Amino acid sequence: MNLSAIRSFLPGVESPRKRYYRVVSKAFESNIDDIGPAFLHGWRYNPKQEFGVLYLSITEECCVRERQRHFNVGADAFKSLVTGVFRVDVKKCLDLTAAAVLEGIGVNQEELLLEIDYAVPQAVAREARSAGFEALIAPSAAGRECQSLVVFKDKLNPPSFCIFDSLIR
Repeated sequence: MNLSAIRSFLPGVESPRKRYYRVVSKAFESNIDDIGPAFLHGWRYNPKQEFGVLYLSITEECCVRERQRHFNVGADAFKSLVTGVFRVDVKKCLDLTAAAVLEGIGVNQEELLLEIDYAVPQAVAREARSAGFEALIAPSAAGRECQSLVVFKDKLNPPSFCIFDSLIR
């Protein structure tokens, strides 16, 4: 792995979509754009208690599939969930779905999608954040047709933005 090569991809690319989605428990709908829970628990692209991120998906269906995969639950569990729509325009994204980026940093997609060890994606995210990227465009473990946008919300600089827009009921 060649993490120092991440800086060579600056300024990166713009977020490819202007709308992204996030699924949360109804109990947390008023805090749907909060990065605190990710900070406290850590996930694939953020080490626990190091920094928080906002995990978004390209479609509502991809959100649901991520949730099902992540929590191994059936459809009934989704009755207590809500989907939020976010308006997004991030200017400095590291695109981890691009073959040239993966080759340049010496990482393959399978390493990013491992379920038992998040060391590689967390190291990539840490370095990208430190280098000045505002987000990652990442492959989704929910399937090849899905992608995630992992936003370093505290690193967004105008004109970049990521704003909660509305709930889908």
